[in-house]
Amino acid sequence: MDPFARKMVLGSFVYGSMMLMMFAVLTVVYLHMRPQCSDRLVAESTDAGKQWTAAVMERRCGAEAPFLTHVNIRPAAQDLKIGFFSGSANEGEIFLVEQDAADAAITLNWTGPTTLNIQCSRCSAALVRKHEDRLGNVSISYNLPSR
Repeated sequence: MDPFARKMVLGSFVYGSMMLMMFAVLTVVYLHMRPQCSDRLVAESTDAGKQWTAAVMERRCGAEAPFLTHVNIRPAAQDLKIGFFSGSANEGEIFLVEQDAADAAITLNWTGPTTLNIQCSRCSAALVRKHEDRLGNVSISYNLPSR
C-alpha cells in the first residue's frame, strides 16, 4: 500500500475515533445536566437527636407524566443522593403517592429518636404506591385517609 494512502486511512480512523469520543462525552454531559426526571425538595425534618433526616420531594418525569410525591429517609450527616443520570433520589424512599406535593400536603413529625409519623390527610388512598413501615432502625407510622 502506498505510504500516503496508509497515512490517509490511519488519519481517517483517528478522526472518526475522536468524533465518537466527543459525541459520547457530550451525551453524558447532556444527560447529566438535563435528566428526564428531577426531584424538587419540598420539606425536610430532622429528628431531635440529629441522627436521621426525612425529606419530602416532588418528581415529574416528562410533560405528560403525573407528579409523584415521595418521602426519603437518610442519616442526618449525609447529603441527599441524586442519581447522576436519573436526577431522582431513590435511596431511602419509604413513601410514594401519585399526587403533587401541594395537593398531598404531607407533614413529617418525629415522635421519637427513631420514630417518624407521616401525615397525609389529603392523599388519595388509591394513589398511594408505596408505604414502608421500617427503614433500618427507623419505624414509620402513617396517618392516611381510610381506603
